[in-house]
Amino acid sequence: MKQDLSRRSFLLGSTTLGAAALAAGALNFAPKAYADEEPEAAEAPAGEVTATYDCDFLVCGSGTTGLCAATRAAELGAKVILVDVVTENGVGGNSRYVENIGNVAMGTDNALENVGAADHFYDGLASYHRYASNAIVTRRFANDGEKVRAWTTDFQGITYNAKGKYDHGENGESGGMVAIMKMYELGQELGVEFIFDARAYELLTDANGAVAGALCKTRTGDIIQVNAKAVDLCTGGFSANAEMFEKYTHVKYDRVIARGTMGTQRGDGLNMGLALGAQLHHPSAINYCSPILPGHYNKGALTICGANQADTIFLNQDARRFCDESVIKDWTLSGNIGCQQEHIFTVIDQAFVDKIMSEGVVTRRANYFEPGDPVPQFQEEIDKALTRDNPRVVKADTIEELAGKLGLDPAAMKAEIDKYNGYCDEGYDHDFLKSEEFLRKMDTPPFYGFKTVLAFYNTVGGLKVDEYARVIHEDFKPIPGLYAGGSDAGALFGPYYDVSCAPGSTQLWARVSGYWAAEHAVNEYIPTV
Repeated sequence: MKQDLSRRSFLLGSTTLGAAALAAGALNFAPKAYADEEPEAAEAPAGEVTATYDCDFLVCGSGTTGLCAATRAAELGAKVILVDVVTENGVGGNSRYVENIGNVAMGTDNALENVGAADHFYDGLASYHRYASNAIVTRRFANDGEKVRAWTTDFQGITYNAKGKYDHGENGESGGMVAIMKMYELGQELGVEFIFDARAYELLTDANGAVAGALCKTRTGDIIQVNAKAVDLCTGGFSANAEMFEKYTHVKYDRVIARGTMGTQRGDGLNMGLALGAQLHHPSAINYCSPILPGHYNKGALTICGANQADTIFLNQDARRFCDESVIKDWTLSGNIGCQQEHIFTVIDQAFVDKIMSEGVVTRRANYFEPGDPVPQFQEEIDKALTRDNPRVVKADTIEELAGKLGLDPAAMKAEIDKYNGYCDEGYDHDFLKSEEFLRKMDTPPFYGFKTVLAFYNTVGGLKVDEYARVIHEDFKPIPGLYAGGSDAGALFGPYYDVSCAPGSTQLWARVSGYWAAEHAVNEYIPTV
């Protein structure tokens, strides 16, 4: 489909651009949405367009959101093109690593009782976010969640267990990967045209300011133009863009680590929307998970029991406690507190190691170790890390020696732990009111210290959207023909992650927002289907 386009014919709107796009007016490459006057002639992008494609619905991104949007639109009869910066081997992006799909029927904490599942789910989400999320969007999300989950199974063939986790493959493939491949294969069967290795970087608009396609650049520098009647931005947020992360979160990127990222989530969707005057909704919202030990299995005993457990002690770069450590059982709270520190250190003693091996954890930190179940491999995993001479895992016979190995002030660390042990003897935490249940002295040598890094999964704040996944302009009106979903779309979340009350909400949001965009786009812009 490669075409030779001169710069003149490209600017003047040659018929090679596609009749469908030209029917709405000449395309602009520096658009001013909602301008009262006729758009000025725009400069062509750097380089010549080497291929032009026409479709009804363009989807940017092949994650859960994009594949749901593409398959739903194709199911409704639209001609769909999906572009993604990844190669075909990377189809799915971050969604390859997910586990939960979310479940409205499971409900949420702190919600109305004796009401229907959707009402209970809505109230729990809205209350958790203190109504900083969009209540209209949240209401429809609660209403449609189970319908979209049913469609996921009935049409896409994806199955999951009662807890909302994707079923793994017969050969042990992760549930996220299985779901992605089923959706990808379904898209191919439905006639969705996939263009990989092409990053969408600029939206096209017609003379009336409506979105009419996008320009994409391949890894080799070729420019592809895709003309469309509607575009859905599903590029996965900006978790791999250090500059955007620091701009919106005010947290230094080198103080956190992204888990399960493909490295392609560069904020393309947000930047394209912002170029058309879109609003943002809580772009600082990050779904922090917990402190982890880079280089170690994040679901193993060393990381979960040693670095993330409730009845231990956390210190910051000044060798000071900074919170009630039991908050670690809530990923949101641990992230909100942890991101305020330059470094997070955990300290345990031999008595704690022995307790974990014989009695198990106290709180259910994650889905990997249940309270009361012994974890006999804990000591072995610590010893293996010490043998590797990992500077993030150290052992010492005294607190002062441990502090030196961690790079902390020995006197300050000794004083802080002595104070904490005194609180344990008294049964009352005067600093942070930690429950007596979790006050456990650190006084049995040898001592172990872990220098952790706060981890996060992805960004969840993005372009402001409404209950149809339409992107909202600064004037609070939808930008015609433009949609966003998943991590590119802000509306469902307030300034933080709601995993503690609605696990799997980001995956369900990805599915629902993609579904909404496809349905509305087909009904609004492709009426002949």
